Amino acid sequence: MPLSLAALNIVAASDRQLVHVLDNQCGCSRLARQHLQALSAELEQNAVEQHFRSAAELAAAGFHLPAVPALLVFQHGKLLYAGPYASGPLCSPVNSFLPALFSGQSRLPGTWLNGETKACRCLVSSGT
Repeated sequence: MPLSLAALNIVAASDRQLVHVLDNQCGCSRLARQHLQALSAELEQNAVEQHFRSAAELAAAGFHLPAVPALLVFQHGKLLYAGPYASGPLCSPVNSFLPALFSGQSRLPGTWLNGETKACRCLVSSGT
């Protein structure tokens, strides 16, 4: 069963919703926050609803992430993308996956669980 917004105590909206999964103990989360800040105007312009959850909260909902920071993109309540914000070691907005997803340039045939991209990430411990 795929991850649902309801399992994360989020009411599904008609458009896009982002769930940010960060960990203050992971230095890469700082880079992801900078990336998010750089994209904040675009997110506001597109009226993207944003939520923050921990890896432990996702695990409790039955969705185990191997690493953080991670981004979950839902569209019309359906998980569209799960993975890093961008490729590369600095999580740079220049290498972001978000603009292509939001503009429709990246059309995904189904859910993209992006675990192959090289990015700045920290492993999630099983006790998280």
